Amino acid sequence: MPDSLAPYQPSAEKPWNEQRVQHLYARLGFGAAHNTVTAGLSLSPQALADQLLDEAANLPDPDAPYWANWAYDDYPDDDMQTYFEVKSAFFRRWIREMATESVRAKLALFWHNHFVTRENDYACNSFMWHYYDLLHRRAFGNFRTFVEEMGVNPAMLTFLNGNQNIAEQPNENYARELMELFTMGEGNGYTQNDIVEVARALTGWRVNMYSCDPTVNFDPNLYDNTSKTIFGHAGNWGYDDVHELIFTLRSQEVANYICSKLYRFYVYEEPDPVIVEGLAQTFRDNNWEIMPVLRQLFHSEHFYEQRFINARVRSPLEALVGVIRRTGGIWEEDYNEDLVGYLTFLAGNLGQEVFNPVDVAGWPEHHSWLTENTLTARWSGCENVLYSMTGSQAFLDRLRDMAIERVGLEETDPAVITQSLATFFLNRPLEDRLLEVATLYFKGDVPDNYFEDGTWSLYYGAVPWQIVNLFVHLVRLPEWQLN
Repeated sequence: MPDSLAPYQPSAEKPWNEQRVQHLYARLGFGAAHNTVTAGLSLSPQALADQLLDEAANLPDPDAPYWANWAYDDYPDDDMQTYFEVKSAFFRRWIREMATESVRAKLALFWHNHFVTRENDYACNSFMWHYYDLLHRRAFGNFRTFVEEMGVNPAMLTFLNGNQNIAEQPNENYARELMELFTMGEGNGYTQNDIVEVARALTGWRVNMYSCDPTVNFDPNLYDNTSKTIFGHAGNWGYDDVHELIFTLRSQEVANYICSKLYRFYVYEEPDPVIVEGLAQTFRDNNWEIMPVLRQLFHSEHFYEQRFINARVRSPLEALVGVIRRTGGIWEEDYNEDLVGYLTFLAGNLGQEVFNPVDVAGWPEHHSWLTENTLTARWSGCENVLYSMTGSQAFLDRLRDMAIERVGLEETDPAVITQSLATFFLNRPLEDRLLEVATLYFKGDVPDNYFEDGTWSLYYGAVPWQIVNLFVHLVRLPEWQLN
């Protein structure tokens, strides 16, 4: 059935074409280069989605840095220069993974904006590592386990004051966000009294935020060892009991809330209630495993509906990393640390600094990313990323190869070539009025008669730079802001 969770069956009206392959790569990850998209066309929609999901889920657990468990006193210099150097390098590491791993890095980014912590608030590299590690290890796994581990993660214990939650003076911050933001949704199935009682049940967990030692301990002397009433059920509930109560007594609320958030992230900002309910049923039926939900979504007719293609506003990271992924600009052999450092800076300047969402509710996303100030900064940022990659001859060669693969060596009409390149880059063709202007950017300083007398071809020396100039123009179009 069209527009449902039934597996997508390509048809004349809804073909499996370059546009839909790009749609999958752009939503599931940060996009893909031309040869990757072409290869994807040879697989069925379900096989390609499974391949991308399986490759991402089967990646090894993240490698721990040498400083993963260091407290402040373990750093060798009194001015903490090494501390700030490794922190900066770790910010860059995640950005680099977005440009290389793509799919897992993007899902981890989703969970980062769900289970929000802020490095600016907890200010400890080892806490940051253990938080990052958890986001990646559990990204495709069991959501209940994910939630259970997140509550005693050192970054979360510090950020939402779980560290200060003791029997004599319960702190409600984490209890509130556990239900409001992490599992059930605001005001959805719990009361203020439930928050108070859950906070009491979560008492006793400690991490030394002052030393930056990531060791988490449970101190029974700080635990409220008395009866609590949660969701109308009384008992001497503890940490494990809270999660059992949430995931059994409020299973429908949890499933619908999490699937709604996944929908908004991967499909569109306004969730379809019928589709969300179907995903939620799958979530419950599979005992809170995340992967079956993702498979169902990315296999579905609904995901490939035309109205969702190029309909979601790109986040700053999707825009910046998308330029790299779509042009094939970063591969392992020509990865450039300076470029990744610049990307990290740009994303932060545009309001999406990794490890530091704006507040506990996360980045607002969607249309909130586009303002008068951020739009011009996006243009210049994407432009600078493109120009910075031209220092790699391999990158320039790939641009020429892409043009040849798309139109053939015999094609010399600049409008035809421009339309083909723009259609790939934007995942949609340009209207006539836009094509006319874009063609001028592609032609650049090449004399008009060169295109007519046979002087110019796709072997012409300036072709890679002509393509760069075209893409620089395209990233300023409204069409590039939509994914």
